[in-house]
Amino acid sequence: MKLFLLRHAQANDTWPDSDRALTRFGEEQVGKLCRILEKREFENVAQIWHSPFARAARTAEIFKECMNLQAPLVPSPEIRPDENPHAAARMIASVSCFGRDLIVVSHNPLLENLSDILLNGEKRGGKTAFGKCSIAALTMQSPPSQDGEYGFWSLDFLISPSVISD
Repeated sequence: MKLFLLRHAQANDTWPDSDRALTRFGEEQVGKLCRILEKREFENVAQIWHSPFARAARTAEIFKECMNLQAPLVPSPEIRPDENPHAAARMIASVSCFGRDLIVVSHNPLLENLSDILLNGEKRGGKTAFGKCSIAALTMQSPPSQDGEYGFWSLDFLISPSVISD
């Protein structure tokens, strides 16, 4: 199983937090990221889970459209910014047996903590940094077991549009 962790793109600085829409630049960030990714990397994606916050939902929509994905968008309240990353890791582990890939579109601090948990077995605080509109690909090396509640994962790549030139 591959897991793609995508942080939402740049959003307006408005209130309430859950309603913050992407800026025009944020929408362009997602397009820029999609242009450098290989569409074939995402052929096995079964679902796209996204936080119900507006900026994450819109990032997921644009990503799905740009990458021409058929996978459904699934709003997931369990992956909002301050949710429990261990609970998110358990949710991911619970679907790992289906043999399909998953995209999770969310926020910090959840994504950085989730990545730490999957790669290191514990939350260490931002060892994998997710700037806005960054994407990481993780591959499950072995499924969940007594030895590893969430399975064992490796990092394939971490890309941020801020380091990509047009």
